[in-house]
Amino acid sequence: MSEAPAVPTSLTGQLTRSLLCLVCCAWLLTAALGAWHARAEISEGMDSTLMDSAARLLLMAGPAAELPWAPAGPDDHHFYQLVDLYGRVLQRSPDAPAQALAVPLAAGFVDLPGWRVYSQRHATLPLWIHVADDLDHRREAMLENALSFVLPLLAMLPALALLIRWRVRRGLAPLRQLAAEIGRRSGQDLSPITDTAVLPAELQQIGASTNHLLLRLSEALDTEKALAANAAHELRTPLATVRLRLHQLLDMGLAPAARAQALSAEQALLRLGRRAEKLLQLSRAESGAALSSAPVNLAGLAGGVAQEFWADADLLERLRLQVPEDCDVLALGDFDALAIVLRNLIENAQRHAPGSLIELSVEAPATLRVRDHGPGVPAAALACIPQRHQRRVGVGYGLGLSIVATIIERHGGRLLLQAPHAGRGLEVRIDLRPAGALGPG
Repeated sequence: MSEAPAVPTSLTGQLTRSLLCLVCCAWLLTAALGAWHARAEISEGMDSTLMDSAARLLLMAGPAAELPWAPAGPDDHHFYQLVDLYGRVLQRSPDAPAQALAVPLAAGFVDLPGWRVYSQRHATLPLWIHVADDLDHRREAMLENALSFVLPLLAMLPALALLIRWRVRRGLAPLRQLAAEIGRRSGQDLSPITDTAVLPAELQQIGASTNHLLLRLSEALDTEKALAANAAHELRTPLATVRLRLHQLLDMGLAPAARAQALSAEQALLRLGRRAEKLLQLSRAESGAALSSAPVNLAGLAGGVAQEFWADADLLERLRLQVPEDCDVLALGDFDALAIVLRNLIENAQRHAPGSLIELSVEAPATLRVRDHGPGVPAAALACIPQRHQRRVGVGYGLGLSIVATIIERHGGRLLLQAPHAGRGLEVRIDLRPAGALGPG
C-alpha cells in the first residue's frame, strides 16, 4: 500500500508558531523574573509589618505586662505572645498557642512550620514579644502576584496568535505574489516577471534568477522548435526527389528481388515523410503561429475531414460520421488547426485499431468525439499518451496526440481520453469554446 504524499507545511503557520512561542517564552521569563522580585518585596514588606507590630506592642506594654489586643478577625493572619526572661507566657492574643513558641530569646526572625516569627525585647522591662505571621498567607499572596503576571498572557494568547498570523501573512504577501507569477508561467508563457524592483531585498535575487532562467528556457524552446520545423521543412524536397527516382527505377523492369527492395525503400520514405509532416505540425502548434479564433462549423469540419479518409477504400465502411441534423454546432477556433486535430485522431485510430469501427461525432454545444474499438489503453497510461513520444502499442511516432493536445490547449479547450467499454477501445473527447463564448473556457 503506497504512502500518502506528505502535505507541505505552511511558511505562515511555521512563522506564526515560532513567533508565538518566542513571545510566550519571553513573556513567561519576564513574568518569572517579576514574580521573583515581587516575592522578595512581599516578604520584606511583611517582615517590616511584623517588626512594626512588635515595636508598637512593646511601647504599650506596662509594668503589669498587659497589652490591649482586639479579637482576631477573619483576615487576621498573625498573633503575638508576651513572655518573661524564663520563657513563660504572660499574655497572648486569642488565637496564639498557650505554650511559648520554640524560638530563642534573641532579636530577629525564625521560621517555624507554618509560621514566621519575629522576636524583640522590651527596652526597659524584662519582657520579650514574639509576633508570628502565617506562611500560608504569604505563599497565597505570592501566588496571586505570580498569577497577575501569567493570566493576562493566557487571556491575550488567542488575540496575540491572530495578530501575529495577520502580520506574518502581510509580510509574506510579496512572496505569495512572486510564487503566483512563477506558477502562471508555462511552456506557452515564458515572459519575464515584471516589477521585481518593488520586491523586498530578500526576494529580488529570486526574481532576477527566475527571469534569467525563464529567458534561458525560452531560448532553448525556440531553438528546439526552430530545429524541428527547419528539419521537417528541409526534408520535404529531398524526400520528394528520392521518391521520384524510386518511381523511375521501378518503371525500369527490375528483377523481383530488386523491385521488392525498391518498394520497401519507398515505404520507408513514406513513413519518413509522414514523420517530417508530424514534426512540422507539432512545431506550428507549439509556436501558435497563425491560429485564428473565428466561428467554425464543427459539422462541416468533420464532414470535410471524413471525405478525405473515405477516399481510402479501407476506411469507406469503417469510418462513421454522426452530426446533429437540427442545429449547427459552432466553436471558436482555427479551421485548419482543428482539421489537423481530427486527421491525427483518425490516423491514430486507423493505426492502432486495424479493421475496427471508427466513430467521428459532433455534439452540442462544441464537442468532438473520435472513438475506436481496438485493444484500448490501460487506465494508468491514459494520462501519459498525450505526451510527446508516448505510444499506445509501440507503433507510430508518439507525436499525433501530442500535436492534438498542444492545439487544443492553444484553443483554450479540454482534451479527455477514456476507455469506454471495460478497457476496450479508446475515446478522445474534445470540448471547445462555443462560438458565443468571449473568453477562455
